[in-house]
Amino acid sequence: MIILTLKLPKKVEQELEKDLEHLEVVTKKSRSFHVKEALIRYLEDMEDIRDALESRDKKEKTYTTEELEKKLGI
Repeated sequence: MIILTLKLPKKVEQELEKDLEHLEVVTKKSRSFHVKEALIRYLEDMEDIRDALESRDKKEKTYTTEELEKKLGI
């Protein structure tokens, strides 16, 4: 089990506290659940970004969202 302690600026802390309280009420799931989910998703996103950058180094063709939409005629 990992236990984390965060030091946040007061304003950020207050906003997060408010948001987490709202999520708790709406979803009936604990703050801890939401923080864990957010951390897991963040780490997955960072892994995806790393993989994309590595594939770019291999000279594979990559497209921006705008380029892809243009190619697809969206």
